[in-house]
Amino acid sequence: MREIGLDELPVGSSSTIRSILGQGRQARELLTLGLVPGVAVRVLRRAFGGDPLEVSAGGHPLCLRREQSRQVRVTAVCAAS
Repeated sequence: MREIGLDELPVGSSSTIRSILGQGRQARELLTLGLVPGVAVRVLRRAFGGDPLEVSAGGHPLCLRREQSRQVRVTAVCAAS
């Protein structure tokens, strides 16, 4: 399965978190928010210009900046044929 950044998921799409890139404070903050591997995530909407991104992770709504959402790696969504 191919991994992409959460920022690449289309609005309305769901996926599963595979990993968090980076180390230190930024990665810890994402993990503290509940963005941990194995959690289901859904893109709810994007602000004008794409930043911030509103998602639901484990049933809880969150807003993430583009830099943060790039660190969250998810399973790529296959387009329907």
